[in-house]
Amino acid sequence: MTINPRIRKKLTTRQFAQALGVSESSVKRWIDDGTIDADRTAGGHRRIPMASAVRFMRLNRMSPQHPEVLPLTAAPSLGSVDVHAADEFYEAFVADDAVRVRAIMTGRYMSGADIASIGDGLVRPVLERLGELWRHDPQGILVEHRAVETCIRALTELVAWLPAIPPGAPTSVTAAGPDDPYLLSPMLASMVLQEQGIQARNLGPSTPLETIELATVRYGAIMCSVSVGTVQARHCHAAWIRLADRLGANQIRLIVGGRGVGSLPNEFLSRARVCGSMIELGSYAAGVVGGVSSARE
Repeated sequence: MTINPRIRKKLTTRQFAQALGVSESSVKRWIDDGTIDADRTAGGHRRIPMASAVRFMRLNRMSPQHPEVLPLTAAPSLGSVDVHAADEFYEAFVADDAVRVRAIMTGRYMSGADIASIGDGLVRPVLERLGELWRHDPQGILVEHRAVETCIRALTELVAWLPAIPPGAPTSVTAAGPDDPYLLSPMLASMVLQEQGIQARNLGPSTPLETIELATVRYGAIMCSVSVGTVQARHCHAAWIRLADRLGANQIRLIVGGRGVGSLPNEFLSRARVCGSMIELGSYAAGVVGGVSSARE
C-alpha cells in the first residue's frame, strides 16, 4: 500500500515556524544545532521532512498552533485519546469520512499519543462498536468493512512518522494466527513494536503456525507476537503447543493476544506471554529491548 506523498513532503523553515507559532530563526537554530533533523537543497536551503517535524513536536511536547499550515491531506485534530475522541472517531467512520478519520488519528499522534494508546483507546473500542451495528442496521456490515479499510490506510500513513529502526535492532515477527482474517491487530502490533525500537516483520492475517515458525528462523527474531481473534478448534491444539515448544527451544519470546486466546490449551498458554492490550505489548517489548541492550553491554 502506498503512503500518501503529502505525509512525506518536506517543510520550509518558515512553514514549520508558522505551524509552531515560533520565529523562523528559532527553527533554523534548532536545525543547525541538530535538534531537528533536516536536509539541505542544492542551494543550501533547509528542508524539514514531516517525519522529523512530528518527531520534534512529540519529543518536545509542542503541539502546532496552526496545524492547517502543515502539508497534510487534512489539518490534524489535536487532543488527547479519550471518550470524546473515540466518539468523534466512531462518527467519522459511520459517515465514511476518511479525511476526518485521518485528521483524528494523525492529530492524536502529533499531540503525543503513542500507537499503543491509539490502538487501545480509539481503534479497538470503535471497531468493536461498529461490529455490533449489523444487529440493528442493514448497512452495518458495509460500514464495518469500509471502516477497516479506512483505518488501515490511516495507520499506513503514520508508519512514515514512526522512529527509524537503528542498525542492529532486534527483530520480531507479528501475525494473525490460522483462520484469523483480521489485518488490524498484527499491523498495530508491528507498529507498537517499531515504536519500541524493534524491527517488526508482519506476516498479516490467517498465517499457518508452521509459517510463523519459519519466519522467526529466517529473520532471527527474538520475539513473536500472534493475534488470536477467532476461536481455535481443539484439533489444532497440538500445533499450538508444538509452536511454543520450538520457539522456546530457540529462546524466542512468544506473545499472544486477542478474543480467541481463551480457546488455546493451557499447556500452550503456560509457555507464552498473554498481552490483553497494545499498551501491555508495548510495555513488555520495552522490557525485552532493555534486557537485550544490557546483555550486549
